[in-house]
Amino acid sequence: MATTSSKVGELYTSIVSDLVPFYENATLLPSPLLIQHFYNIEGAMGKQITIPLVNDYGTANVSISENADIISASGDNHDFDPTSVTLSVNKRGAATLVSTESLEDAGFDAVRNQVLLRLSRSLAQSTDTAGFRVMLSDSETALADISDVTVSDDGYANSILGTADVCAVWSPAGMAFASKRSAEVKQFEKIQNDEVQMVATMRNGFKQVKPTFIRAISVGTGVSSNAATSANITQFATSVANLRAVNAETDDAGYYYAAITPGAELDISNQLSGVGAVSGGSIGSVAQDIANDVLLRSIVSQAIGLNWLRTNNLPTGLASA
Repeated sequence: MATTSSKVGELYTSIVSDLVPFYENATLLPSPLLIQHFYNIEGAMGKQITIPLVNDYGTANVSISENADIISASGDNHDFDPTSVTLSVNKRGAATLVSTESLEDAGFDAVRNQVLLRLSRSLAQSTDTAGFRVMLSDSETALADISDVTVSDDGYANSILGTADVCAVWSPAGMAFASKRSAEVKQFEKIQNDEVQMVATMRNGFKQVKPTFIRAISVGTGVSSNAATSANITQFATSVANLRAVNAETDDAGYYYAAITPGAELDISNQLSGVGAVSGGSIGSVAQDIANDVLLRSIVSQAIGLNWLRTNNLPTGLASA
């Protein structure tokens, strides 16, 4: 039914104008800094896009004799062999109910802020959750077992882990993202309940473009994991080395990205704090600064070639086969 209350109409107008910036502030993955292949297909026909890919190029021969056959001497992968992947967008939605009493008792500003936070963060969480699932398994289906992870894993072996949380290390060139519908909100006044129903929706999607540019790190689950399966710097340094080995592209500043769970953040922070306490001097001070940075910023720090990012939307509690 159409809105009959001036306050409800004002609430709707305010939420419509602020939902997108609130969502963009809450979400992590849909950023050209983190995902190089970024597409806006709003207004285009269909819900899929085809992304062209090319095969890896070979290394040029360092010394070719005069009049020699350059093609034969140029090594492997000199044929241009284009392929493609298909990215599909999916609908994401969140809803909330606002009673007339809420507006009367809590006040307009409090209700507005809470509705915006509820809707924007729900959309952001569903988007990031889908993105990390695709990053690690090339599917938005929830991961149930470590074997569902399809990219190479630099963490612990399945035989060591009971249940596992999975962190991710990636090159910005490893993933693609497409937006079909920006965050928008609709409302309906349900007079028999004296309330307003608000529904926020958007459509977007992710796709692995270069799976070799993405690494997983499986570690013990939770924030009090066994020391034998806790996350450590060596695992993340190994991921960086493996990405460098396949010439994975960095961001403009020369860094890859690591997304870590709360438990992994605790493990890494404790490890860095321990290094600072034991080593002392300038190296210890740097390590301590990195550990302290955990408490101050969502980027844990820039270390071992990585920008470290907090998130609660990585796959956790996975069974081990």
